[in-house]
Amino acid sequence: MPQSQGRSLAEDLGFLLSRSGGILAGAVNKELVSLGLKVRSYSVLALACEAPEGVNQRSVAATMGLDPSQIVGLVDDLEERGLVERTAAPADRRNKLIVATDEGRELHADACARAARVEDGYFDHLPSEVLDQLREGLQHIVFPESTT
Repeated sequence: MPQSQGRSLAEDLGFLLSRSGGILAGAVNKELVSLGLKVRSYSVLALACEAPEGVNQRSVAATMGLDPSQIVGLVDDLEERGLVERTAAPADRRNKLIVATDEGRELHADACARAARVEDGYFDHLPSEVLDQLREGLQHIVFPESTT
């Protein structure tokens, strides 16, 4: 199809979102390597830190859009480093929750600051209103059940 009959790749939102996500993930990975983290492990740690009572692996997998089996290895690595612990859920002791340790919370704070600096480098030229709209629009895509 000639470009005149359709939109160009530079106008394709799916491509732009995918490509920009890849660029940001690569830059954040590079920034977090000295902490022994990558975007995926950082994300698991962040979710554990956001839920003081802990978060189950299935919800982590659903939030991250990964198969639960992929989460197991990420949690194993974080647990081996003493950044998270698996504990039994009070309501169902067969269900394991991922809980951040104090060391994990400290590392998360450092990683979060580093990731924010990377994002700022890409987005600092945009007005805060535009960033708020972008964030809200993306939240509607990623978390459709929790946005109205």
